[in-house]
Amino acid sequence: MDEGGLPLMRSGIEPTEVPAVHQKITVAFLNQFVVSTVQFLNHFSTVCKEKLADLSRFKKARS
Repeated sequence: MDEGGLPLMRSGIEPTEVPAVHQKITVAFLNQFVVSTVQFLNHFSTVCKEKLADLSRFKKARS
């Protein structure tokens, strides 16, 4: 048991008795994850591109 009196390893729930998550909900969560990941990567790549362009301009100005 942990400090709150809850079991550490077992939840007391039998996995075979828990109903499955509907496929539409699973697909919606997956789609949301993909959309947010792609948005993050697009923003990240834009920031990287801008910083590399700034660095290139800075190097050319010093030459």
